[in-house]
Amino acid sequence: MLDVKKLADEAEVIVQGYAFIPKGEGITIIDLHKPEHAAYFYNDEIVETSMDEIEAFKVTKLYRNNVKYMEKNYAKVL
Repeated sequence: MLDVKKLADEAEVIVQGYAFIPKGEGITIIDLHKPEHAAYFYNDEIVETSMDEIEAFKVTKLYRNNVKYMEKNYAKVL
């Protein structure tokens, strides 16, 4: 089982119980209530997921609305 506290500490953003964690060139989003549910985004698209279609749709909307708050994106603005 994954350590939820560790996942939350690694996250740059947490929205509605989903932790946004930078991984390589993309972002992994993990459901902190069900850590086995995760999605990996690369170039603004899900490339791998362990979520069902409805949860993946929800996470895609959360990603598009909140990725701008990731630290990497703030560096581009400055």
